[in-house]
Amino acid sequence: MDIIEVSAKEFGCVITQPYQIFSGSAFAELNKDKVDEVKYFLFKDGKYRLGLIAGIRNNVFYSPFSAPFGGFVFLNPDVRINLIDDAMKQLLQWAVTQKIESINITLPPSIYDESFIAKQINSFFQNGFAIKVVDLNHSFELINFNGDYVEQMNRNARRNLKIALQEDLNFFKCISIEEKKSAYEIIRRNRESKNFPLRMSWEQVENTIKIISADFFIVYDRQNIAIASAIIFHINAGIVQVIYWGDIPEYSEHKTMNFLSFKVFEYYKSIGKKIVDIGPSTENAIPNYGLCEFKESIGCRVDTKFTFSKKIF
Repeated sequence: MDIIEVSAKEFGCVITQPYQIFSGSAFAELNKDKVDEVKYFLFKDGKYRLGLIAGIRNNVFYSPFSAPFGGFVFLNPDVRINLIDDAMKQLLQWAVTQKIESINITLPPSIYDESFIAKQINSFFQNGFAIKVVDLNHSFELINFNGDYVEQMNRNARRNLKIALQEDLNFFKCISIEEKKSAYEIIRRNRESKNFPLRMSWEQVENTIKIISADFFIVYDRQNIAIASAIIFHINAGIVQVIYWGDIPEYSEHKTMNFLSFKVFEYYKSIGKKIVDIGPSTENAIPNYGLCEFKESIGCRVDTKFTFSKKIF
């Protein structure tokens, strides 16, 4: 197995359809100013087997460097574990020659490819990586959005949804850039009210949706006031990810988040998606109990999202 450093263009020509969009060269190039240097690797043993994108910052290796997750990406989903191990050994040798201080890699939750991610976890462990962070990730499998969904919900969630459905709320998919910016503004106000960080500016969101397919939704009340919104990225053919969602706190008595989550599930079920990834409910492994409770109350499954680290020097 050889490790080959390539340009972003060369990487994109080989890894044309990464199994999750954050491991594509277009997304990495968009965010390259967040690190000192972006590295693109292909791993080959007669034919290309794997790819990997990383950012170098202060001589430390990060994959991802500006995304929810990274790690290796395959050309063939049935890639054998020995090939992943070979690629890992080549990566570690490269890191030694480059005097990289440490390697840090965050893998996707298992919903993105249970087999491939399990193989990576094993390879990291066998090659001396330590588990640095274990995050909890929540997602909803749309096969469960059926005629029995409401009855299977947590009792409080079912009660809150009933309240919301009596409020004459309107779920609207944004079309124009002005509407999408309004959806972002609701998110900004929500984060500001809770003293939560908002890691993407509107300009960054606007640039990102030029390369990633995204949907924006707004919930209006009966007075046509925008009271909640969601920004959702298409990560692959079957999975969408909630990047941001939230409501205006003054209107929380309408149970807008229960309404919004219900309508989001309904919409993506109708267009044939398989999973809505609602994202982590932890920050550096520390759970937000309120988020965990809400997401589980609406029927989400819980997965682990591992960050591995290995000190080189």
